[in-house]
Amino acid sequence: MPQNFDIVIIGGSFAGMTAALALSNASPDSKIAIIEKQDILKSDRKRDGRAYAISSASLKLFKEIGIFDRLQAEAGIISDIKITDYKSPFFLDFLKREVGGDLGQIIENYHIHNALRDQILQRKNISVFAPNSACDVTLSLSKSDVDEACFDKLSMTRVILDNGERIYSKLLLACDGRFSKLRELYQIHTTVKKYHQTAIVFNIEHERSHQNIAHEKFLPGGPLAILPLKNPNQSSIVWISPDQTAQAIMALDEKNFSQQLAKKMEDFEGKILGETKVISEKFSYPLIAIEAEKFYHEKMLLIGDAACGVHPIAGQGFNLAISGINILCELVKNSDQNLIEAYNKKAKSEAKKMLVATDILNSLFETKSLSIGLARDFGLGLVNKLPRLKKFFIKSAGGF
Repeated sequence: MPQNFDIVIIGGSFAGMTAALALSNASPDSKIAIIEKQDILKSDRKRDGRAYAISSASLKLFKEIGIFDRLQAEAGIISDIKITDYKSPFFLDFLKREVGGDLGQIIENYHIHNALRDQILQRKNISVFAPNSACDVTLSLSKSDVDEACFDKLSMTRVILDNGERIYSKLLLACDGRFSKLRELYQIHTTVKKYHQTAIVFNIEHERSHQNIAHEKFLPGGPLAILPLKNPNQSSIVWISPDQTAQAIMALDEKNFSQQLAKKMEDFEGKILGETKVISEKFSYPLIAIEAEKFYHEKMLLIGDAACGVHPIAGQGFNLAISGINILCELVKNSDQNLIEAYNKKAKSEAKKMLVATDILNSLFETKSLSIGLARDFGLGLVNKLPRLKKFFIKSAGGF
């Protein structure tokens, strides 16, 4: 028998599950379905070395959807952020005391995924179809598409699953990632920028405490970020390099990889963390920015990376997805009659700001121009000495 829902979400990873929980709160009487090709319900996701930097604004949503308290046992606190540029004497530091609260948290992805999954299992108005694939998605049904008994569904979307089940909904959310098949299916024009860079991510154990300080240093081959985990002697590393260099690094055996990492870490003043050891699997992915021309098609909305994926230089990817989810939930709460148009306008505006900011930031630090390098270093030092400007940057990034 066909099943009717108010909202169907295709894609049950981070953005999809977060959207389902947030919408479940925003509209408790709505019936919500998640369709996911992986079996997300039966087994926990395992550690893979990846972590998210979660801003204060995103943590507010985590509290609302009921996963915040559970994650505190695993969350690394960001009390200070220090940004430096190779051998420049100038630096920029964002301090907890300047905003009266922590600047965010570092949480390994698998903890967030498992917390989202467990919370979804407790929601009576959320149904999960997994492992299932959407074999056919129709946003506008005609009479020839449905039996006469289903003519009442002509104003709805329809998804036919790989097991033959038919699911109807008033609204469809595409949460199927940066390389969205739904965005491609409906030929939504998308701008793609390849940075020809690869991010290598993994966790390390170190001799000295990280003291809840996040470091980002811009080096000739690309930036290296050290993000504090819950254990004071463990951090998450994001090491960005040109594609070919990254391939060579990933091909190294453990001993040589550790030696190359040690050289990179020496570029941080006084080798701040002491001796280090890799304690997780190493994961790499190419850096590509995408922006959909519009964040909707008929009764379908693009959410998260399906709408816009940015360079990770500021660690704002998942926070941007949550920003879009917050916008959608606010429109749902207010029963906005122009929900689709309003979501497109507001979410696209926020995404554009972040896309431009991260792109400029990456270009600025990647340049080999001496004059730009000097101006950049001077800028770091200048911002650091202007309290109001510093506070603006912190509030913008952290969502205070």
